[in-house]
Amino acid sequence: MNSLSIRVVLFVLLALGSLPAAQAADAVPGASGLSGTLSQYYGYLLTADKRAELDHVNRRLRETEHGMKHGETEAARAEALRVHGEKAAELLRLLDGIPSLMDVALPGAQPKTGPVELPGDSGAVLFRVNSDAGNPQCMVSELDFADGLNVAQAPGIDPARTTYVLLSLKNVPSRTVSIRVDFATTDGQHYEMPLSLTTPAPGRLQLSVLSDDTGQPAPAMVRLVWKTNNSEYKPRNALDFTSELDSQSAKSTGLRHANLHGKLAGNYWCVPGPTDMTLPPGDWEVVIRRGGEHVPIIDTFTVISGETIERSYRPKRWVDMRKSGWYSGDDHVHFQLLSDYDAKQLMTWLKAEDVHLGNVLKMGDMYRTWFEQRGFGPEYRVQEDDYILVPGQECPRTHGELGHTISLNITDMVRDTAQYYQYDWTFENVAEQGGLSGFAHINSGIFHVHRGMTLIAPEGLIDFAEVLQFANLGTDLYYDFLNLGFKITASAGSDVPWGGTIGEVRVYAHTGKGPFTADKWFDAVERGHTFVTNGPMVDFRVNKAYPGDEIHPKEGKQLRIRARAWGAEGFTTPTKLEIIQHGEVIHSVEADDSNLTELEVDIKIDPGQGSWLAARVEGSEGYRAHTTPVYVVRDSLRFWKYDAVEELLAKRSASLDEIEGIVVDALAKEEKDQIGADKRIEELALQAEALRERVREARRQYDLLHEQYLSEAAARE
Repeated sequence: MNSLSIRVVLFVLLALGSLPAAQAADAVPGASGLSGTLSQYYGYLLTADKRAELDHVNRRLRETEHGMKHGETEAARAEALRVHGEKAAELLRLLDGIPSLMDVALPGAQPKTGPVELPGDSGAVLFRVNSDAGNPQCMVSELDFADGLNVAQAPGIDPARTTYVLLSLKNVPSRTVSIRVDFATTDGQHYEMPLSLTTPAPGRLQLSVLSDDTGQPAPAMVRLVWKTNNSEYKPRNALDFTSELDSQSAKSTGLRHANLHGKLAGNYWCVPGPTDMTLPPGDWEVVIRRGGEHVPIIDTFTVISGETIERSYRPKRWVDMRKSGWYSGDDHVHFQLLSDYDAKQLMTWLKAEDVHLGNVLKMGDMYRTWFEQRGFGPEYRVQEDDYILVPGQECPRTHGELGHTISLNITDMVRDTAQYYQYDWTFENVAEQGGLSGFAHINSGIFHVHRGMTLIAPEGLIDFAEVLQFANLGTDLYYDFLNLGFKITASAGSDVPWGGTIGEVRVYAHTGKGPFTADKWFDAVERGHTFVTNGPMVDFRVNKAYPGDEIHPKEGKQLRIRARAWGAEGFTTPTKLEIIQHGEVIHSVEADDSNLTELEVDIKIDPGQGSWLAARVEGSEGYRAHTTPVYVVRDSLRFWKYDAVEELLAKRSASLDEIEGIVVDALAKEEKDQIGADKRIEELALQAEALRERVREARRQYDLLHEQYLSEAAARE
C-alpha cells in the first residue's frame, strides 16, 4: 500500500471517530463516479489483468455508497463507510498503476512531451493533479468535439488535495488535434495546459441486412459496439424519430432501448438499408434484430485502419406465423403521422421489427392532444405489402381518476372534454364507427385503471385490455374481470416513445386464410382470437375452439385441451407451459432440458359448471406469452369463478367508492373556490352528476350479478 492509500485509510478512521456515520463524507469524493466511467468505457487504459479488479472495486464502491446513505442502522452505515474507504484506496492503487497516467503540478501545469495516443475517435486521459498533496478526490470531465470546443474544463481542483481527473474525449477529429485543459481551482485560479491528441486512421464498414423471405436488403434494428471502450455507434443512415415523437419524453429519439431480456436488451437504431461508414480500428460487436420471428444475430469483427470490411447478415426465421393465419400487431404506438415522409419513417420501423399492424395513436388529455394524424379511417391507412399502419386514439386519458383508454380502427376522433369522464360515451361512439375500445396499462394497474374498468365493464363495452407491456405480463386485474364473467380480449402494446421499440411486446390475431387485411385483423381482435407475447409462440385450443370462442359442451362430454409453446433456441425458449382456469393453474409442464425449444399439453378435463380457460407461457430469461381465454358456458350458468364472486364484487364496489370520493373532493374544491386553473378538477365538478349516475347504474348492474350469483346456487349444488 503506497503512502497515498495509507492516508485514505487514516482519513476514514478519523471520519468514523469524529462524525456520526450518517454525516461522514465519502473517503474519496467522486471515487464512485470515476470508477464507473472508467470501468464502463475506458478499461483499455488498464492492463488486462487489472480490468477485472477495477470492475470489482467499482461494484463495491457503488454498493457501499448506497449503504452509507440508506443503511438501516448507524453501525451499518459506519461499516459501509469503512469498506468504501478500503475500496477507494484500491481504486487509487489501480489509478496509480495506469501506464499513461499524467502528473500535473499546479501552479505551472506542464505539457506532456509528445501527443497522447487515443485508440480511436473517443478515449480518455487520466491526470493526477498535485500528487503529493494527499487527501485525494476524483472527478470526471468531458470534452465532446461535436460541440465545436477545444478547451476541456476541469473545475473544482482543491490546491490542498490530490485530484484525479478522468478526461473523457468524444468525437475526436482524425489524426492530430491540439486542445487546452483548464484546471480551475477552488480559490478562483485557472491554469491552462496544452495537450496534443492523435488518433489512428479509421477503417470502413459496409454492412447490409437481408430479408430471409426475399434475400433482398431489408430494414433492421442494429446495435454497433466498439469493444475498446464499449461505446455504441450510430449507423450512418439510421433513422431519427425526434420530430415525429413529439418530444414527449427523454426517449423521443431514434435511439431505442428495447425492453427485452438477456443479451437482447439494450439500445438499437432503426437502419433502413445497407450502411457504409468509417469506424475506429479494433474489435466490434454487432447485434441485429428483425422482430420476434427471426433469430437475432450477434457477431464480432475487427476493423483495421485504412481497410474496408464487408458484412452481410440474413437473420433466419425460426417461425412464420403468417402461414398459420396469425399476424402480429402493436396496439399502442405514438407517432406523428402528417405526411408521406412521416409514414415512410414509421413504416420502416414497423418492417424493421416485423410487426404487421401498427396502431398509431393520437394522444389526448383534458388540455390538448399530441401525435397528430392527418386523418382516420380506411383512406388514411398506410399499407406496404402485408404491413399496415392504422390511426387510432389514446383518449380519454386521466392519470389520477379513471385510467387510460385506447380506441382502434376509428373513422374520426371521439373527444369532448365536456364529457371526458364519461368513458362510456366515448366507447359507444367508437362502437358506432365500427371501432374497438379498451384499457391500457392494466398489466401494471397504473393511473387507477381499475376504476374506469369497473365503471364500464357491466355495459359490455370493453373489447380488449393491455396485459403485456414494458416486458411485464400482469394479469391480476385482468383475471378479476374474467372471473366475474366478462369477456375481454388480451392485447399488448409497446407505448413508444415511453416504451422501447415497436413490437417489443405484440398481440397476434388469427385472421385465417387469404390475403392479410386490416379489417380481418380487427375482426379477429373483436372475436378474441389473440395471444400476447414478447418471445415464445403459443397455440391453444379447447376442443376445436380458438382463444376468444365460446363453447357449450354436451352433458357427459369431456373437454380436450391442447396447447403448444415454442421459441427460438438460445433466446426465447419456453420453460413452462400452464393451463389456467379461473386464474388457477390446473396443469403445467416444464422443460427439463435447457436446449428444449417446445412444450406441449394434451389433456382432457370435465367441463364442470363452466369456466374460462387460457394458456400461459414462461420463457427463458423472463419472456412471456398468454392467450385470450376460451369461454366454457353451461346452460343458465355464467362462466365466472363462482366461489369468489362475493369477494370480486366487493372489489368493484370499493372501486366505485373511490370514484364517488374523487367527485366529492372536486365538489368540495369548487365550493371553496380552490380549483384555480386545474381543468381536470373543474370538469370533474361539472360532470359530477353524470359520473354519479354512471356509478349508480354500475352498482345496479353489479347488484344484478349478485342476484344471479344467488339464483345459481341451487343449480350448482
